[in-house]
Formats: sequence, structure tokens, C-alpha cells
Amino acid sequence: MEINPRHRDFELARPMLYGIAYRMLGSFSDAEDAVQDAWFRWQDANLSIIESPRAYLASTVSRLCIDRHRRRKLERMLYTGPWLPEPVDDAILEQINEPEADLELVESVSMAFLLLLQKLPPMERAVFILKESFDLGHVEIAAMLNVRPAHSRQLLRRARQKVNSDKLDLQMDEDIKPLMESFLEAATTGNLSELQNLMTDDIVAYSDGGGRASAALIPLEGKDRVSTVLLHLLSRQLEPLKAEWRRLNGNISLVLREGNSVHSTHAVSVRDGKIHRIYTMRNPDKLHYVE
Repeated sequence: MEINPRHRDFELARPMLYGIAYRMLGSFSDAEDAVQDAWFRWQDANLSIIESPRAYLASTVSRLCIDRHRRRKLERMLYTGPWLPEPVDDAILEQINEPEADLELVESVSMAFLLLLQKLPPMERAVFILKESFDLGHVEIAAMLNVRPAHSRQLLRRARQKVNSDKLDLQMDEDIKPLMESFLEAATTGNLSELQNLMTDDIVAYSDGGGRASAALIPLEGKDRVSTVLLHLLSRQLEPLKAEWRRLNGNISLVLREGNSVHSTHAVSVRDGKIHRIYTMRNPDKLHYVE
């Protein structure tokens, strides 16, 4: 059976399109919508004048993501409490990593890095993702985003400066899991001194409830405040919950279940062998890709 060239080219580009969209939006459900919209536009495209389907599709989904982000700017501003990216099981993320994806590409979907990307303006974020994650050239990126190559280089420089100034140490699972296990044990046994010993002095804990579940309305900063609040919450919440370790966003995370439903997910970033950031997802609307 002859394969439809239009369908073939889209399927070949699909992993890259998901990769761009999820990194751009921090939401896998929004990424799915963006890729679906790109498919609809691809149906109407004149293939006879398109030199590179891959570049055309990358351009289409990048612009769709920029437009979607701008439309949701007010929604983000009115969001209840801290906003975190949507956690996604690694089995699902395999579809947005191409077979030859290296470790750096995989790490670029970590919770810490996705949150860092969301701090960049949409155009800087698009250039950074297309260049750093997919190694596209500035001439190609400029054509995709309708800017000049010189402007693309300028946007990349700005993005790199912001990312490098706040980039966290990325550690492998064998380093993170024992640290998280010790952290959980100290928290559940009420060992305040051991809990604080596992944290950096400037630790920040983010909790995203989105107004749908109980969560701190502002990030918690400093080991004293973070440890006190965690001990209080975990002593009340953990007893009826079942804990399991899962790979989410390329790293080991703690998933707490209440019956058959996911209660929350917990991921960390590590600096100098200690927990530097905690990312807790409580918003049920953002737990669909963990079930």
C-alpha cells in the first residue's frame, strides 16, 4: 500500500513537534492541541512549494505556541497560586524525544528546566528551544519565526544569559532517589534537623493547586519555613496515601495516591548534593498524564 506523502512527512516530524510544543507551553494537553492544529493546517498546505516539510511544520507549531501563550497570558496572571508545568510520565514523553535524543535533550523536559523556560518571553523561548534542543540554524529559525537571522542570534544570546544565570544542577536518578528517600523518611518521622540538613539554605518549594486543591498560595522560601510547613502537612496527609516512585519528566519523582487517583506528584532539583527546589503538583487538572 502506498503511503500518503503528506501523512508520512507529518508522522516523521511528530516527535519534534511535540518536543517544541511541550517545551514552549509547559502543558502536554496544550501541546497536543497545538500539534493537532498544525496537522489541520498541514492538510491545506501546498506541498509543491514547500521545500522542507520538517521546517514548515516546526515553523507552524512554533507560531501556534507563541499565539497560544499570548492568548493565555491573562489566564496565567489570574492563576491561583504558583503555576507549574504539567508533569508527564516518561512513557508518554518518549513520543517527543527522537530516537537519537541525547541526555541534554531529555533533561530539557525536567520540571526545573520547563519552569525556567516559562520565564522567557515567547520569542526568546522559541529561538532557544529550536536552537538548543533541536540544533536548527539561525537562518532556518529566522525564516520560521519571520525575523532576521541577526535578530534570532540576539534573542538566543538573551535567552542563554537568563537560563545560565539560573540553571540548576541536573543530577541522575541514582543521585536523586536516595536523597528523596532520606527526605521523605525525615519528614514522616518528624526529624526536623535531618530534614533541614538535606536542604540548601535557599531552598524554594512550589506547590500548584490551581485553586482546585489545597496548596500554598506563594512559594515557600528558606529551609526553616519549608521544613516547618512540610512536617505539618505530611503528618496530616501521608497516612491515608500510598507512595510510589515513578519516572516523570526524565527523573525519579514521588507520586502519592489516594485510592485509585493521583493525589499529588513531587519532584526536586538538586544543587551541591542537597535539595534546592521542590515542585509539588496538586491541581487535578494537571495530573492526567501521570495516571
